[in-house]
Amino acid sequence: MAQSASHPNAGEAIAAARHERGWTQQHLADMCGYSQSTISRLERGLQSARDIEVLALVADRLGMAPAEVGLAVAGEASHSAAVKRRDFLGTTAAAAGLGILPAPVSVSGGATRRPVNPAVVGHLQQLRATLVQSDGLYGPHAAISAVHDHLTVIERQLLPAARGPLRREILKTGAEWAEFAGWLYEDLGRPEQSLWWSDRAMEWAQEADDPVRQAFILMRKAQQSVGLGQRQRAVGLASAALRVRGDVPARIRASAHLQAAHGHALLGGELPALRALDAAQELVDGDEAVNDQLGGYCNPAYAHAQRAACHLRLGNPVDAVATYQQALKHWPAIYQRERGLHLARLANAHAAHRAPDAACATAMDALNISRETESRRTTEELRRVVTSLAPWRHTAMVQDLTEAVAAV
Repeated sequence: MAQSASHPNAGEAIAAARHERGWTQQHLADMCGYSQSTISRLERGLQSARDIEVLALVADRLGMAPAEVGLAVAGEASHSAAVKRRDFLGTTAAAAGLGILPAPVSVSGGATRRPVNPAVVGHLQQLRATLVQSDGLYGPHAAISAVHDHLTVIERQLLPAARGPLRREILKTGAEWAEFAGWLYEDLGRPEQSLWWSDRAMEWAQEADDPVRQAFILMRKAQQSVGLGQRQRAVGLASAALRVRGDVPARIRASAHLQAAHGHALLGGELPALRALDAAQELVDGDEAVNDQLGGYCNPAYAHAQRAACHLRLGNPVDAVATYQQALKHWPAIYQRERGLHLARLANAHAAHRAPDAACATAMDALNISRETESRRTTEELRRVVTSLAPWRHTAMVQDLTEAVAAV
């Protein structure tokens, strides 16, 4: 059922319950899949009223009744209109698994596990696709809790109980879920957790003897290395992804070329970066559609955005601006969070080209998306925009942008 909130002391009640359990704000945030700043805003009564689902999840993790945080159940007549995205991704997703996902069972004392229903593999694949779409539209906080819940089921219930070919299929699917967790943590600005889950994904992909997933995860580890500024490691891991034998889809190979390009750009190697970018573009040209398969996001617009980022790394802001604009013109609507990220990078390119008006206007567009998705990568990029605009810091538009970014 839908819920409404009208409790002026909800934040105080949450803070009291948290202190009673001896939890820090960061610990509660980790339990919920939110940032510490979200919990802080919630306790101070500053969290947006749109996040009723945030209240519901926080209350659940603290063992509080909905009424304690001012959540009142609305009538059945308004149910359809009031269903929230987390209701769908959390409660409804779990309900959809009844009869497919096994209930928790104790194996102490020689008890036997419940046999795994083979339909669980298709169920997990469909659910992951839904959560990937949610992440693209709303950011990582909309998906991280459900991802953790299902990884727990995979690791503690499904894998110990499955045998033979079914276990291999669960390992392959589990590798995709673990890699997705790594991606979410990367966007949350938590690299240690991101790297941990990518390592777990690789472990499962190797046990399953699956070259496609191994290549994809190597590419993702190269991408993580780019984000951490590990230049040689990024090139090495991208090259390893390209060496994987087997029927690796073109879009995964294109993604590996793109990460190699970023590594070369970080090293200052313009020619090898451009060669890698051209190799990627050749693999994806002519197919604008995106899909739910691994690497399915890597269409021509995505490749152009990565080319623009490399131009910026190489000190070519004019080329970066033109290429970002081309990419964003054809950007898929389903990847809203990434649109915000690339708008922020376009703003940086404008700033590098000494166009403060365009930089501020573009950064504000990115900020509006960032407020919805809470992407740490986008926020960090916007902070770099503010730094780049220091020569114009006394102008009204830059001061307005600086204040707006500081408030995120």
